[in-house]
Amino acid sequence: MAAPLGRDTLPEHWSYGVCGDGRVFFINDESRITSWLHPRSGDPVNSGHMIRSDLPRGWEEGFTDEGASYFIKLFVSE
Repeated sequence: MAAPLGRDTLPEHWSYGVCGDGRVFFINDESRITSWLHPRSGDPVNSGHMIRSDLPRGWEEGFTDEGASYFIKLFVSE
């Protein structure tokens, strides 16, 4: 299972982003290299949230540290 985001601090010149599907990627701001693996640990990282196209609008899926899924109703203004 992927490690939760924030377990390891990022090295200098690194930042991260989160894709719409919840996958976390890392960016070396100096070299512009990206990676799915945490630059310090070498492990993939789980943001804990995933927006799925099969869920109703305003819902997303989250995951506990143990890997169990749960669903979150987001506030959606019309």
